[in-house]
Amino acid sequence: MEILFYTSLLAPLLLALWAIFTSKDFARKYLQINRFAYLILAILAVFFYIKGITIDTTFFTLDKINIVFYSIIFLLSFLISAYAVSYFGTEIDHKEIGRWRLKQYNMMINFFILSMLFVAISKNLMVMWIALEATTIFTTFLISFYGTKSSWEAAWKYVILCWIWVTIGLLGLFMMMMAGIHNLDFTTITKEVAINKNLLELAFVFILVWFGTKVGFFPLNSWLPDAHGKWSTPISAFMSSILLPLAFYMIIRSQAIIDFHLNSDFTSKMMLFFALVTIVYSGFVMIIQHHYKRALAYSSSENMWIIAFSWALWWLGAPLAQMFSLLHVVGHSFLKTASFMSAWNILLHTHTGQFDKIKNISKYMRNSSILLVISLFMLVGLPPSPLFISELGIIWQAYIINPYYALAFVVWIVLAFSGLLYNFSGMFASKDDVADLKKIDKDFKIGCMHMPIIMALVLAILVAVVFVLNFKF
Repeated sequence: MEILFYTSLLAPLLLALWAIFTSKDFARKYLQINRFAYLILAILAVFFYIKGITIDTTFFTLDKINIVFYSIIFLLSFLISAYAVSYFGTEIDHKEIGRWRLKQYNMMINFFILSMLFVAISKNLMVMWIALEATTIFTTFLISFYGTKSSWEAAWKYVILCWIWVTIGLLGLFMMMMAGIHNLDFTTITKEVAINKNLLELAFVFILVWFGTKVGFFPLNSWLPDAHGKWSTPISAFMSSILLPLAFYMIIRSQAIIDFHLNSDFTSKMMLFFALVTIVYSGFVMIIQHHYKRALAYSSSENMWIIAFSWALWWLGAPLAQMFSLLHVVGHSFLKTASFMSAWNILLHTHTGQFDKIKNISKYMRNSSILLVISLFMLVGLPPSPLFISELGIIWQAYIINPYYALAFVVWIVLAFSGLLYNFSGMFASKDDVADLKKIDKDFKIGCMHMPIIMALVLAILVAVVFVLNFKF
């Protein structure tokens, strides 16, 4: 099995190198090959997950937690690659981008996937940090993909906030070593003789806040909506659905080492505090958004802190909170991908991302609007969404720890999700004198962009069904 495991790691690197040495005229056909390659890798990853295969080598590990992230990376790589074939084909046909830009995407996206894999499977926190910084490098080029002034501004803001603050987060890892922890391998945690617990608590604050910048934690999440407004849809889908959870994954691996030595609930209470503050902030901000990609970006930030909230409950003693947190990661990954794809089908057709410039969309884009409605309803946790199950489970686990935690959680997720639905509902209002929707470009064919969205929704529902059938009440 180790041979198959290493093959799955080698594949994105080979695909990236191949993209470098192919001509720009081959870039469009390359997308088809890329899609097929990630279909094979996704099948392999699901096989690993179903069989419960674990890997433990000198540098890498697959356990019951990170195999979830490993599988999601490949599944989403396939879905987004399938969407990218039609998405970029449409942009090339309408001269939005040239073939050189598409070649750049083919190179960077595979290096980006490779770096995400290294974050997910590395055993050492320092190696994970290097891989996380590598994702910043590759996504910077992808943010500035269109080469416009606004896209470069978004790229610079992303670099300044993420690269610099995540680099400062490296101080948190150094503080862990200065506090007396000499082994940053989370699979072989050993009791150190002399630990400076005050310095260790300060180290976690640095790790939580500064790596939290990458996750989209308040108050350093202002880069997220700005960048999403300029990214292409495949990049937005990757960032929100899997890269943000991966950055959080690094935090929880660090927390495992720190909590082993602290023997206290300091880290969990810190995480709970930031979780509730971010949920409150995201809820209010989503209500006043005017661009639907910005609204979805704040929704990602809010969902990351639902995951953080649940994980903190597990550390405080809620027995099933970790399981519901991982379920939320999986459900959010599929549904946020479907939401971004559905929203950008509409943008490609209407040429605007402003809520107030789109009305009566169901009349002009029936299929895409139906998929958008289903994606949003499932994203806010309505059945049969896996988020419905995970959020009920989180409320249950929060009540076990403290009823007030459960009450606060319910109030603020209702506020956040109401804000999201309120903004998107205006796109379906009947008003024919807005934005020249009657003059939609009829040759903008998007039918083949529907299948990846449907597949993402089906996978999300399948996850919910399998979880319910296997859950022991």
